[in-house]
Amino acid sequence: MSIMKLRDLSFGYGNNPILKDIHIDLIEGKFTSLIGPNGSGKSTLIKLICGINEKNKGNIIYKDKCVDQMSTAEKAREITVIHQKEKNEFPFSCIDTVIMGLHPHRNRFEPINDEQLVFVKDIMQKTDTLQFANKLTTQISGGELQRVIIARALVQRPKLLLMDEAMSDMDVNAKIHLNNVIMDLVKNDNLTVLAINHDLNFAYKFSDEIIAINYGEIDSIGAPEKVMDEEFFERVFKVKADIIKGKGFFIIDKL
Repeated sequence: MSIMKLRDLSFGYGNNPILKDIHIDLIEGKFTSLIGPNGSGKSTLIKLICGINEKNKGNIIYKDKCVDQMSTAEKAREITVIHQKEKNEFPFSCIDTVIMGLHPHRNRFEPINDEQLVFVKDIMQKTDTLQFANKLTTQISGGELQRVIIARALVQRPKLLLMDEAMSDMDVNAKIHLNNVIMDLVKNDNLTVLAINHDLNFAYKFSDEIIAINYGEIDSIGAPEKVMDEEFFERVFKVKADIIKGKGFFIIDKL
């Protein structure tokens, strides 16, 4: 079942089109990777979905309701976005930052209760961020901050999680760990994920579905092993690749 439908979605600046007639169905309870060359429109698409950019035409439908008709509070209870570089302007403690994820589900000045605190600490334990709970966000590394931001997003209990290169600052160990945490939520809690991923081997390994964008248009949609073949890499990324079915690929050379 589709949790979100994008229909004839287009966006551009003046006479410079960025996205053209995008038609996508996001399947509920699946991890979908959005891939494509730099400048193909991936981040723009995420910004359109979460309302940062305003579409030129088309519709974004979430659970049979136009996103335009949803209030900010309603969207916050259902959809969460994690950007590649989160601003870190105020030195909150890491645990206070994660607690902010509870805001869509409680009144503005309502104190956090014991059950909510247990939930927050459980998410921080799973995301390996509890170890620096009392440190300020200005006292940890960029990769550690991204883990805290992901923990905050998971505390929000979204139905749809949008990730714009959310793990780019992490080392490979942390990236694998966080991917496994999120995949567990996809499998067991019916979380739906749309993630921009420049690490194509990660996209191949972790994704239920691939959506490939090239020059602002949908190139292909489907299971990783069906989409990511030798011809796909030549057409979209202008490289030669050696595919190892079910495992991944090696980039051999550029065209």
